[in-house]
Amino acid sequence: MKTTTQRRASGRRRARGGRVVQLRRAGRPRRARRGRPRSEASGAVGHRRLRVALLAFAGAVLLLGGRAAYMTLGGVERLDGLEPRSAVDGELHRRGDILSADGRELAVSMRAVRVVATPYQVKEPGRAAERLAGVLKPHTGQSAAELEKLLSRRGPDGGLSGYSVLATVRPDVAEEVLELGLPGVYLEPATSRVYPDGTLASQLLGHVGRYGEPFGGVEARYDDALSRGEDVRLTVDAAVQQRLQKTLAATADRYNARSALGLVLRADDGAIVALANHPTYDNNRFSSAPAWMQRNRVLTDPYEPGSTFKPFTLAAALEEGAVEPESTFLVPDAIRVSDRIIHDSLPHETRVMSLAEILAESSNVGTVQVAMRLGGRALTRYIEDFGFGEPTGVDLWGEDPGRVPEYREWSGSSIGNIPIGQGLTVTPLQLAAGYAMLANGGHRVTPHVTGVEEPGPRVISRRTSDIVRGMLREVVESGTGHLASIPGYTVAGKTGTSQKVDPQTGTYGDEYVASFVGFAPASDPEYVVLIVVDEPQGSIWGERVAAPAFREVMSFTLSYFNVPPDRERPEEAEQR
Repeated sequence: MKTTTQRRASGRRRARGGRVVQLRRAGRPRRARRGRPRSEASGAVGHRRLRVALLAFAGAVLLLGGRAAYMTLGGVERLDGLEPRSAVDGELHRRGDILSADGRELAVSMRAVRVVATPYQVKEPGRAAERLAGVLKPHTGQSAAELEKLLSRRGPDGGLSGYSVLATVRPDVAEEVLELGLPGVYLEPATSRVYPDGTLASQLLGHVGRYGEPFGGVEARYDDALSRGEDVRLTVDAAVQQRLQKTLAATADRYNARSALGLVLRADDGAIVALANHPTYDNNRFSSAPAWMQRNRVLTDPYEPGSTFKPFTLAAALEEGAVEPESTFLVPDAIRVSDRIIHDSLPHETRVMSLAEILAESSNVGTVQVAMRLGGRALTRYIEDFGFGEPTGVDLWGEDPGRVPEYREWSGSSIGNIPIGQGLTVTPLQLAAGYAMLANGGHRVTPHVTGVEEPGPRVISRRTSDIVRGMLREVVESGTGHLASIPGYTVAGKTGTSQKVDPQTGTYGDEYVASFVGFAPASDPEYVVLIVVDEPQGSIWGERVAAPAFREVMSFTLSYFNVPPDRERPEEAEQR
């Protein structure tokens, strides 16, 4: 397995903890009194017990009321002493941090204060909410209407509740809340989950809610370890992640796209170096983001891959021996398959094409001819072996397996659409993992964001892998992927332009997904980069929309990790 030098943060993390404040006892214990004979004292004892119970209840009420009043009106000076903790196995821990591969803090727990209300004590909730919103909204995004609802919270019996959490804020913000002097509003020590870079890898990281409950991503998947105070270090590199997000945002803006996705994967073992969904959101304001934006769509939203799927059809045919690298086909620009007519994207005269030319020019007709020679049953078996139609096993929850029709479900026209990436769905993560298999000599990989994974079983021979890798290199050097080329490096990859299915009619509509996926250096692949742009405007073609974005991200990644160039630049060749 190749290794890549990555920057590591130096130094150990500082020890965390807090002092335990012992509460002063309210008074000295009373000495036991001598008792009277039961026959003379039973009535007195009963009345005395009642008085003691009433006094104890009154004392408890006064104590709680005094605490609330203290925290509400006179406790500003105590904010510096609030130390949030959670007890786990008798130890006091703070939730562990999430760190990038280069040691950057992506999620940390900080000392904070919880603003709490006793709704039945709150006077004029509407007015109180307006005053609170003036302090809290700049920090939490909460409106007066949202706060009024919390201040008026009701319990199971229908009456006003005795406890309602309004927000968790920094101590300085809590001091501003105290200065409002609102009856029924007080403070509690707490921790606040903070995401220092806000929008960086939001969907990948997930979120921790106001009650400490994790939502999605690493926060949910590794909640047990984080709750024990253990830090979790990711394979994700913050610098590559930033570049990927910046490139996706610029591409989506340039083509007025609905959304864009991207992934950088280590080819040998499937380690996720960067994973991004655009648009993204500030994880510190998680509740303000719509649900679809919170999803990690790289692994939750399958789509029809279109032409980026064609290399797998050719790989299956080569591995099975249905074709040889030198095989040629007489390719027209259209072919009838059952009741369908399959066209190439551009009209052309019938001509002889090699396998490399079929892939370089992304010929639908030529790919279908290859698939016909292989046969649908064998193709289905290889598609499953490549990992499509099942989860990749990534160490994140919520992965969709995609949809690959079983061979018994095929119609007469299936051999005309499945080989070219229609009639089945894959997730971007599955597709990138599949290209890692094509790049690394034929081994399946398990994508992962923590730890180390060994390469999986071999599904195609190194010979087949080398042949397809060479064909994908031709796609970039002389075919539809020329805008993905990077000076100094050999690059292999494939463009894709897939038509979207209209969910209302179940037929293909007028919207498209443009994509490019590839790897570099092609001579000895290190990284796989995938770019998917949903519903671009002005151009629908993967070669124009997605390939330049691939080039930018891959070029940065190779340079950042000091991957040596594997080809001479033109000016260097001239000097020799």
